[in-house]
Amino acid sequence: MTTLILEEFSHRVDELEAVLQKVATDIASGVLLERVQPIDLWKKSEASVTLLKMLAENCRETMTLLKPEKATTVEQRFRALTQPLGVFRDILFQKTSDPLANSRLAFEQLRKALMESSDFLILAKEIRGNPSPAIREILRLREEKEGAKESTSAILTSETQLKQTHLLAEVESLRLSVASMEKTLGEIRERLGSIEENLRTESTSLETEASQKGSPKKQLSLSHF
Repeated sequence: MTTLILEEFSHRVDELEAVLQKVATDIASGVLLERVQPIDLWKKSEASVTLLKMLAENCRETMTLLKPEKATTVEQRFRALTQPLGVFRDILFQKTSDPLANSRLAFEQLRKALMESSDFLILAKEIRGNPSPAIREILRLREEKEGAKESTSAILTSETQLKQTHLLAEVESLRLSVASMEKTLGEIRERLGSIEENLRTESTSLETEASQKGSPKKQLSLSHF
């Protein structure tokens, strides 16, 4: 986890720097102008301003995590960067009889945010290169603990799968045994039915013979079979 947090934070810092450079370039090249209608200025700057604020918020959280002793400084520089961005948007959407004046005022707030961003970026890079040793150790221990949990979980999962496979084999074996027993019982029933039919046939034959001869009925015994 330590490595993952630092890698993600480093990526966010690089993104933040790239966006700041883009805004600075757009201002210098005239892509963003103060002498335009507020809605036009917002359309051209919305994507960069929104992304800049989002990245700053993301970096602030990680900076406070990695260097808690710098939390106050992080918060101060974060607000110095993001508050002018909020004011920039509010002025552009404010109703006025002089739209171009609003654009100029808003543009000044954007410049202010750009200047303040330099201090925030410097602090972010400082924390990225030198996080608190205690926090780094805590994150390392957490990473090892979670790694051990994942390993144990994998072992338990493997053992569970083996038990399930063994149980399914036993169930299949029992099913086959029951099927065999049912077949045997069917054959026994058929044999008993055949014997009973033979007994009835033999009994009827003997009774008929005795009646014809006028002799008493013979006792039926198993010797006839």
